[in-house]
Order: sequence, then C-alpha cells, then structure tokens
Amino acid sequence: MNSPLFNEDLRDGLQEIANVAVGQTADKLARSFSTFVRMPIPKVHLLESVDIRMALGGVVDGDNATAVTQSFFGDGLSGEALLLISDSSSDELSRLMGYASANTEHEKLEHILEISSLLTASCIQSVHDQLEIDVLINHPVLLGQHTRIQDLFLDQELPWDKTLAIELNYTFEGFVLSCDLIMLFHQDALPVLFSKLELLLG
Repeated sequence: MNSPLFNEDLRDGLQEIANVAVGQTADKLARSFSTFVRMPIPKVHLLESVDIRMALGGVVDGDNATAVTQSFFGDGLSGEALLLISDSSSDELSRLMGYASANTEHEKLEHILEISSLLTASCIQSVHDQLEIDVLINHPVLLGQHTRIQDLFLDQELPWDKTLAIELNYTFEGFVLSCDLIMLFHQDALPVLFSKLELLLG
C-alpha cells in the first residue's frame, strides 16, 4: 500500500483531529469531576526511534512518575497510548477523583488506572471516530511505577524505527496536577493513518 509522505498538511489535519479529541475528553473529565479542565494544545511529531526515549524523558520534567499504557487496534491502525502521572501529583489525583486520600500504593495505582480508562480511552476513541475507524482499546496496564520515564525503556528495544506521536498535557483548575498523555502510532500503521488523513483533507 503506497502512503503519502508526512507533510505539513497532514500534520495540520492530525492536529485538528487531536483538537476535537481534546475538547471531547476535557468535557467528559469536567462533567465527571466537576472541575474546569484546561485543554492542551496537541503537539504532533514524527519521531525516529532514537528520539523517542529523549522525548518521553522530558515530558514530566525529571520527576519520577507512574506510567500506564493502553494499546489500541483498528482496521490497520494500531499503537500505544502512555499516560504519565508524576509522583508529586498522585495525592492530588486522588483528591480530584473525589477520594479522601490514597493511603497505600495499591490505592494510588487504582486511581491512576481509573483515570487512564477515562482520559486515555476517550482520546483514542475520538481520534478513531473522526477517522471513521472502529477501534479496540485494551485495558490499561502498568508500565512502570516511581521511576524516571527514560529508564522505562532502557532494557527494551522499541518495536519501530519511527512513530508518530501526539502529545497532550491536561491540567485541572484548583489542583496541582497534570496528566501527560502521549499517543504513539506504530510504524506499520502510518501508511493507513496518512491515507485516511489525506482522504479527509481531500
């Protein structure tokens, strides 16, 4: 299958799709937690594998974090979505979600998995709906806890030479908390993604 080359028109098209997904997800979070959600401006990057670790490592500004991943599959389009919550934000996350506190590591992790099921799945679903692709979203899985993000991948070979990344950062009024979401599309999925974008732009 021939694929259009990634260019500024495709980047702009994907950023507009991401903008819609951001708005829909922010609305869902605001209604779920009765707070104002500051909507992030999506950042779209085509990354070589050598740059992925560096890009992820800078997301939470050097703080240790917990990382949760959700994989998704649909009609030739597949990838992983990473949700990163810094250790310094974990108590605020529990407060946002209406819990009095998270007294154990297990409770903190449960709250992170819960927010991932809502925030990450909503973004993935919205992007695929706009591309008119049915998607299967797996349950969130813990990737690493209380660790530097760049260390998560030290002993792993990333399965692609390049990936397309959408980076989002959600913050919440009245809470010292940010949720960093990075959607990574598998290399083999890029021809399908670019072709779908080209059809929408045409």
